[in-house]
Amino acid sequence: MKTMILAIAALAAAPAMAQTAPPAPPAAAAAAPKMKMMRVHRGPMFGNVSAEGRAILRESMKSDPEGRAAVKAARDRINDLVAADRLDTAALKRAMEDERRLVDAQHAKRQASLLAAIQKLTPADRKAFAEDARKSRDEVEARVIRWREGMPHHPKDAGEPK
Repeated sequence: MKTMILAIAALAAAPAMAQTAPPAPPAAAAAAPKMKMMRVHRGPMFGNVSAEGRAILRESMKSDPEGRAAVKAARDRINDLVAADRLDTAALKRAMEDERRLVDAQHAKRQASLLAAIQKLTPADRKAFAEDARKSRDEVEARVIRWREGMPHHPKDAGEPK
């Protein structure tokens, strides 16, 4: 279930996901107050889609452990290069390009699978899928905004007025 939610959120928010993640905060940020995470049960994913349509969509979102492992290895390579005593910019650039190719291939595979699934849905299920996807994307974007607003701009500024 979580994998399906993440897959749909990734498809709906692909442009945002193409951006690089911010660096992890230093240890000093650990002392900053933490935001409480809330888990809200919203019912089945794509609850407005018929049970048959959900089964079709679920089948299209099957996991790709080999692809995930390849992306993880590529990202580990990037982290190793960043953490090296001597920064090899050319190697880092190549590693980033390799990671991007892997992620792009995964994205294309997910989109092809989703396209095949959507073609099997009824018109009513396609409309429900689109509406549920919009709603899910909007909820994810709202949570990201709330999270960003709750974080200090910089750990050094955490104790100072903004």
